[in-house]
Amino acid sequence: MKNHEKKEALREVRINKLKELTSDAMNYRYLIQDQLSDAITAGNSQQLEETLTLVNVKEVLNYIEANNVGDLTDRFKSHLVTVNTYARISAKNGGVLPLYLHLIFERFSMIIKDTDSLDYLVDHVYFEIFREYCHAVIHFSTSGYSTVMKEIVSYITENLTGELTLTNIASIYGMHPVHLARKFKQETGNTFIGYVNQQRVYLAKYYFHLGEHQLSEVANLAGFNSHSYFTKVFKKITGQTPTKYLKELPDREKV
Repeated sequence: MKNHEKKEALREVRINKLKELTSDAMNYRYLIQDQLSDAITAGNSQQLEETLTLVNVKEVLNYIEANNVGDLTDRFKSHLVTVNTYARISAKNGGVLPLYLHLIFERFSMIIKDTDSLDYLVDHVYFEIFREYCHAVIHFSTSGYSTVMKEIVSYITENLTGELTLTNIASIYGMHPVHLARKFKQETGNTFIGYVNQQRVYLAKYYFHLGEHQLSEVANLAGFNSHSYFTKVFKKITGQTPTKYLKELPDREKV
């Protein structure tokens, strides 16, 4: 083969390899992942749900089975660990405070680790990871907040289990309580106490999944001074009483 023919052959190889890489980069799986990540970062639940309808879990399982060695459940659990990681990064880019990223990440890490049922992981965990991080961006993103509101919600996070009152926070930041209440609702979309309670419920759910504390201990650790009030708030936010939520954990995660 002549010199110029060798060069032409090498050129063709380079072009074909680049085409392969480009094709891989535009793989449908990656496009779906990107759309899911974008929806989480934007806190766009409608876009997220529309994208989730395009996800074929059977195809995901087939791909995992064809490209990896070992037990399918274990391999899917590894895939979920990856999903949990990039969904967390997406929510971080959406402005969610570190504590809530950590609580969600650790809670799903525990669920993935403790669940031996492939059906449960597919039916009740896979899509919920995306939804939970998107929910966190919707409710806890500080991206559009003013400087002072970012400071206030950071203070709430750092003192979540302490005595948090609108009057005390207003005093710390030199604001009138009525003005703070109005500004807080305007920027966060929630009332002061509603915001605090939502974050405390996140913390309570983490402790439940940790499995080291009784219900009454969890209520206290999450910053609730009254067990009855904890029950009322938890049910309002999650749709379940703490007792029912706690009772279902062994069935859901240790089948």
